[in-house]
Amino acid sequence: MMIQKQLMVILAGLFLIVSANSHAQRLQQNQEQFQVLLFTKSLDYQHLSVPSGVQMFKELSQDNHFGLTWTEQSDFFDNQEQLNSMHVIVFMNTSGNILNDNQRKALQEYIHQGGNFVAIHSASFTMMEWPWYVKLVGGVWNRHPNPGISTAFVNNEKPDHPATAHIPKKWLVTEEWYNYLELSDNIEVALTIDETTYIGGKMPDYHPIAWYQEDFEGGRSFHTGLGHPEGIYDNPWYRQHILGAVWWAATGGKAFE
Repeated sequence: MMIQKQLMVILAGLFLIVSANSHAQRLQQNQEQFQVLLFTKSLDYQHLSVPSGVQMFKELSQDNHFGLTWTEQSDFFDNQEQLNSMHVIVFMNTSGNILNDNQRKALQEYIHQGGNFVAIHSASFTMMEWPWYVKLVGGVWNRHPNPGISTAFVNNEKPDHPATAHIPKKWLVTEEWYNYLELSDNIEVALTIDETTYIGGKMPDYHPIAWYQEDFEGGRSFHTGLGHPEGIYDNPWYRQHILGAVWWAATGGKAFE
């Protein structure tokens, strides 16, 4: 009889532990505000900063309670239902023709159903011959200065946007500064570069480096050209820039009304 009672006590304790663990998992799931797909496939230039960027996203997701799925596999786009479960898709330092025709259609369908998109750095150096994708990003890569890395002043054009609300009027940044072609008429420019502060710019009159589209065929789109050097992913201001972009894309939230 004593043995049976002891066994019942042990089983009850195990039940409480399992229940507590299950409850903790459910709480964690409930705390995930939205789901993010981080896509880093590259078939052309391979950015050494990708691992740093992935680590940044992992830490941002943990600290800010959003779900994160990271992949370099294009076949993620073969499952439309899986794709549509994401609140925002992030292309980080992608390059080349990384999606086939069916996967491109899936991305279009995702956007048309209200999906959202964030493009980081060489996402503008991706599928450059696909006009729809270039419009989704808001522009396309047009080379960069040689040498590529230099320090310049960035101007904050939208201090009321979540991705730039923390950035001062002028922000000194070391980066690989892209020039762009085919800038969309639909973009709202968040950051510009002062080309008088570095050598090699090709857009002296107006050089956007970060912008967004409130409505691109049913979804929101954000682009930032910042993200080449490994060290920038440890920069608190840059992390806040990316967090603000992802949060805005996923939720449509405003910094200030």
